Amino acid sequence: MPTINDIVSDVIKREGGAKATNDPADGGGRTQYGISEKSNPEAWADGRVTEEEARAIYEKKYVIYPGFDKVQDDRLRAHLVDFGVNSGPQVAVSKLQEILGVVVDGVLGVRTLDALNARRADDLNNRLVASRVRMIGRIVSKVPSQLKWLNGWLDRSLSFME
Repeated sequence: MPTINDIVSDVIKREGGAKATNDPADGGGRTQYGISEKSNPEAWADGRVTEEEARAIYEKKYVIYPGFDKVQDDRLRAHLVDFGVNSGPQVAVSKLQEILGVVVDGVLGVRTLDALNARRADDLNNRLVASRVRMIGRIVSKVPSQLKWLNGWLDRSLSFME
């Protein structure tokens, strides 16, 4: 069973690790460990992000705050965290809620968790992958400058297929 630390380590690896980037096509600005300056200016206050800062941000913003730590299935939990990092936790929860057929409010509350736990996790996970891939297609269609990341986003999403 992967721990939260394991999940965060995998996210950091997928995000490129310690290498800092500043791609003009990336609206987040400077990024290190996947932590963007635009979304996390406090982490960039000294001009760089430490791994410890990145881990704390991931755990707080992408595991605990959205409630992904309450998801019982290991693979689905890791997938939701990764989806939340890539697209925002509210988007990840909303896509899950659409699949579950519950009220879509972007909040992983009791009703969503009950519906999630009543279903087969592998089926939900694969349907979430498909939803994520369709969403990526819509993003690239609307904003062609994002095409440069298409293969990486697809590979990342498809890595969660059961």
